[in-house]
Amino acid sequence: MAQSSSHAPPLAYTEVAGQSLRRIESLSDGVFSIAMTLLVLNLRVPAAALVRTEADVGPALRALLPNIGGYVLGFLSLGIFWVCQSTQFTYLARSDRRLAWWHIAFLLVVGLLPFSTAFLTTHFPLRGAVLVYWANLLLLGGALLGSYRYAQRHGLLRPEHAAVGRALVRRLGLMQVQYAAAAGLCLLSVPAGAGLLLLVQLNYALGLVADRWLGD
Repeated sequence: MAQSSSHAPPLAYTEVAGQSLRRIESLSDGVFSIAMTLLVLNLRVPAAALVRTEADVGPALRALLPNIGGYVLGFLSLGIFWVCQSTQFTYLARSDRRLAWWHIAFLLVVGLLPFSTAFLTTHFPLRGAVLVYWANLLLLGGALLGSYRYAQRHGLLRPEHAAVGRALVRRLGLMQVQYAAAAGLCLLSVPAGAGLLLLVQLNYALGLVADRWLGD
């Protein structure tokens, strides 16, 4: 008796690649932790030749203030975007290859933040140094927003994502507007623009201003 068998069409690699959300999250946590660690490398202990007496301690520490400020600013920036990405992961039902690459592109820009932070602290108060840092933040927000929009268009989100999605998009959009305002202020005063950038980051990290104003 003839046996009938049905053969499913072969799967393409692109249909099965990049579907593990857990692996993407693990990679993200690793990249963020390394980037956060690299930030501290800009804080170098003053040379022993510069700190010989108690009176030398204060000036030596004051000389480190730009690097300390950059470390705090960079750490806040990474923390803010880590929270944004983890919020997105909470509402993802599944992944695919293109979404995985969206997040890899986001992590590529995350890895640049220690460089842009070091560039900022080394060349402050040059406008170009602040603009390099702002461009890094712009790319971070753009990549994260792009990944969410892709997931939204391709049905990769949980059913309850709608209200949360609006809040996430609003937050990312407002962040970019405020970062752009800080960059624009640098054209008039670099210290004022850098100060506004730090205040924006502190607000998003600590929730200093009411949610309805800044989209938290």
